[in-house]
Amino acid sequence: MGTLLIFLINASIFSLGGIGEDNSIFKDPFLGIRGKAQIEIALRPEINILNKGSDFRGLFWTNPFTLSLAIPIAKGFIFGVGNQTRFTQSFDIYFSEDNLDMHLKGKGGIEEVYVNLNNDFGVGEVALRGSYLFGNASEIWHYYIANYYLVDSFLYRYEGKIFCAGLKLRAKELFNIHLFCEGFGDVVMEKQNSDTTIDLPTRVSLGIVPRQKILGGTLALSLERSFWPDDNQVNAFRSPYRFKLGISKEKLGVSYFFNPWYLEDITEHGIDILLVTPIRRVGALTFELGLSIKNKGSLRELRISPEMKLVLTELFARRKK
Repeated sequence: MGTLLIFLINASIFSLGGIGEDNSIFKDPFLGIRGKAQIEIALRPEINILNKGSDFRGLFWTNPFTLSLAIPIAKGFIFGVGNQTRFTQSFDIYFSEDNLDMHLKGKGGIEEVYVNLNNDFGVGEVALRGSYLFGNASEIWHYYIANYYLVDSFLYRYEGKIFCAGLKLRAKELFNIHLFCEGFGDVVMEKQNSDTTIDLPTRVSLGIVPRQKILGGTLALSLERSFWPDDNQVNAFRSPYRFKLGISKEKLGVSYFFNPWYLEDITEHGIDILLVTPIRRVGALTFELGLSIKNKGSLRELRISPEMKLVLTELFARRKK
């Protein structure tokens, strides 16, 4: 039974013990458009491969389509709406010890629909964002004990909110810098005939982009910390520091990130490779390949996540006759 307990604790890498993998890291509220409306459509499939010793588990799933729209509504003011996946839960685990066999399967997550109001004042940009959070998740636990077979099912429903504000400054010939803070967020988790309120973390992010070229490209550094409250009724999650360093040149970009999870003893190292293909008089098509390794004790998980995004701009801009 001791091995079983260790296994279940380690299984938190698949979202057990939390509300899922945090997909909001390194994402800011700045829209970054001037004078032209813009629409983005993205699809992001994901493949996960787990390794513990010589045992492997493969899992494939696809994030929903994401859609975002940004429209200039007055001089300097930009209105934006969109959606994204906030937290994801996905695990498919087998365990066997003596006369006990177990199969744990779970899926679901928390989605976000947001509204932005930004003001571009030439040397910078102010951003305000409000988000509505919602989602569902399920867990099915199969137990095979000798000649007995048992099944437990757990269904979860999420509903909540979160707010964000930020400031970006463009210092001529020096650097671009942004600072934003996200807070006042919570999610109500309904399970069976009970519900629990989970206070989401306050997140602070600082980003710096030097204007001078380095190695012929543009360097970007992001530092971020999430402050999880320690009074959550579900768990006392840790408040990690994380960072991302990237360089881009013309149509190609490469970045490295380090992401300690809010769940205890889980760390993630990743590399993102971005390729941008301009589409004349339309916008651009971008391809991004994300590779990362998550670690917790003897558990290791490889994540492969290609993303394809279509960005349309000039179709929505006024053309001079």
